[in-house]
Amino acid sequence: MKLFALIILQFVIIFSANAQEKSTLVFRVGMGSYSMKSQRLFQNDFSKQLRIPFRKVHEFPNFPTFGGALGFRISDVASMGLWGEFSSTGGRLHYSDYSGHALLDQVLTSFQGGPFAQYRINKSEVWPLYVTAHGSIVAVTENIRSEFNIGLQSQIEQIKLKATNFGIRPGLMLGHSVGVLNFQFGVGAEIQSTGKLQDNKDAVLMTSDRKELSAQWSGWRMTLGVGFVL
Repeated sequence: MKLFALIILQFVIIFSANAQEKSTLVFRVGMGSYSMKSQRLFQNDFSKQLRIPFRKVHEFPNFPTFGGALGFRISDVASMGLWGEFSSTGGRLHYSDYSGHALLDQVLTSFQGGPFAQYRINKSEVWPLYVTAHGSIVAVTENIRSEFNIGLQSQIEQIKLKATNFGIRPGLMLGHSVGVLNFQFGVGAEIQSTGKLQDNKDAVLMTSDRKELSAQWSGWRMTLGVGFVL
């Protein structure tokens, strides 16, 4: 983590020394797909161990992402900057009958941020096409909640887990400027390491494949952004 902080500091120094007059502040919304193989396995393990015919209400679906970026133009064809993004997804098992109900919720969120760089690969200044690379450190939080309510008996358990992942996102971005507004459409592949999910006592959960539970955010990303030339 110290190495990553030093890299970001180096980027800030580069911005201060080399940034030209034009910089752009961009706000982004997008859609992400998430691997979450470990989370899906944990969900299946829970269902099998209890032998309850749960219904899978949610199975870590694609979900909107929200973020932004501050870019500095360092040449006619290249920019560098800092970016951040919030993502979330989750899983839910549920069962109910005349005697009561049972459920399992797995809610995951992540906030990632770091440096990015983009390089224009066509000659058009009206519709510039960039190859992009985003690097990030990712703060992951998972809240797991199980609930059983049978007759007059009720049992609720909650666990909060945290992890740190590291990621890189190569991609393409198409831009278009209208006055001081800058519109962007990007696609990319999110590739992340999987840090250990643990509680405040460093305890971890295991899945049936004898591996520690992790948050696997890798997948495809699509973003639409609007920015302002500063």
